[in-house]
Amino acid sequence: MPPMKTSVDRSSSLDYLTVYPDGYDEAERYPLIICLHGFGANKEDLSGLAPVIDRTGYVYVFPDAPLSAADEPSVRAWYERGGRESIAAVREALAALDAFVVEVLARFRVLPGRALLMGFSQGGALSLRYGLPHPDLFAGIAVLSGSLRRVDDLLADLPAERKQAVFVAHGRHDSLVPIEWSQDLVAFLTAQGYQPVYKTYPMDHEISPALVTELRSWIKETLSAGPVT
Repeated sequence: MPPMKTSVDRSSSLDYLTVYPDGYDEAERYPLIICLHGFGANKEDLSGLAPVIDRTGYVYVFPDAPLSAADEPSVRAWYERGGRESIAAVREALAALDAFVVEVLARFRVLPGRALLMGFSQGGALSLRYGLPHPDLFAGIAVLSGSLRRVDDLLADLPAERKQAVFVAHGRHDSLVPIEWSQDLVAFLTAQGYQPVYKTYPMDHEISPALVTELRSWIKETLSAGPVT
């Protein structure tokens, strides 16, 4: 099967990779999936998910995080790792992501309720920090092998109505982000009135085929697949 069409684009704040569905028609309006990579990766890292999730139903965008290593520009980060993130770095990452989201939603003329925010590891944490306060933009949030530190920082920004769909997936043998952190995340979300879907898998800090299968089903339930003219 031929590869999906891609382009490398630039918003006012972030570079990003776009993966277009087979038969893409600019006149139609597709659901949008925004995917945030983890610490030390880049916009290419999660792009292989597009063809295994759905080749025809969605547009996918994969932004580069704003921070990079001086000696290796392709190694990116949203902020400092390991729970040592500074308030300023998180604020800057959220501002860059906000400008990016506004622009790509407008570029693809995304209808309300037809966008989803997904992140792996550090990207999962940022997906929660940005996505939970914006249920008007995202029908759902998927957190893959991620967690959320300093949850109290987020409480003031949570919406009054908490019906947004959340999918949390974690490896039972994760050597970088302990599974207990994902359990703490699910407990926090549940205490705040959300009803997260929580799945664990016999894997390390990775994305397994079994995870992709269940993620695909959850995305299909959360978003209306296919273009709208």
